[in-house]
Amino acid sequence: MQPTVANRQPRTLLFLAFLALTSCATAPVGPLPDADGVTREFLYTPFQSDLISTTTDDISRVVQDATSRSYAEIAEHRRTQEIRLDQLAYFFRSADGRAYLLAEGPKAIVRGAPQAQCPVEVSVVGGDNAQASITQALQSCHEDLSALGLQDSCDCRLLAQGTILHAAPATFEYAVDLPVRLFRDGRLDPITYFSRAGTDGSGTRAILVELGDTQLMAVSYSDPGARHAVVTYPDGTQIPAERAPVGYDRGRLRESFTTTQQNGTPLRIIVGP
Repeated sequence: MQPTVANRQPRTLLFLAFLALTSCATAPVGPLPDADGVTREFLYTPFQSDLISTTTDDISRVVQDATSRSYAEIAEHRRTQEIRLDQLAYFFRSADGRAYLLAEGPKAIVRGAPQAQCPVEVSVVGGDNAQASITQALQSCHEDLSALGLQDSCDCRLLAQGTILHAAPATFEYAVDLPVRLFRDGRLDPITYFSRAGTDGSGTRAILVELGDTQLMAVSYSDPGARHAVVTYPDGTQIPAERAPVGYDRGRLRESFTTTQQNGTPLRIIVGP
């Protein structure tokens, strides 16, 4: 079976299989209803060492460290904790997290490290086994970092494999709204706007910039490593933009866009704190 690199980024999600999860995307975090076939708990062992690959040469070592104990052995460890799904917002608030949660079979999530300055996240689902999924995720992470020119300053960290967490539960937070600052013609707009993940008018993934109930613009791009984006205004006007990904903050990508306003003056959009 060929593994699927699902986080560049998945276009189709199995929402019908778990409609209750999607309804939680904008609701307060709380107990989730029962749903057959959906993972309810993840295993986490505190004080474990971070599983970090610095180059492709040490991927096999990380894979070995990650899979040296079976699920049963981890579950029986006296320090292992069962973390409820409703404590891991990433897996039900974000599209990528839901895709991972609903995928069957071996799977793995890897993120660039340190995450605040390494804007790469890869999830692989459908591998032949845990080793294959982790290997593919780490390899893809290194490839994406190289494409961004960050191979010397960023590493790749394994966050999860299957339902085993290799990072603290706080790593799986998800910020529905991130602050947005706008520099209009070189001057900072004093209003703080907010962004959320959504889609543009054509159904393509986009960052929606909003103020209250008013949407100012949608910024869409093809994949997380894209250098170019398109800004779509409410009247349908589309203007190209240059994109610079920065890193992750509470499960959301921090990034900036350089474009123009509808009147032709410069506009810079900064997403994230």
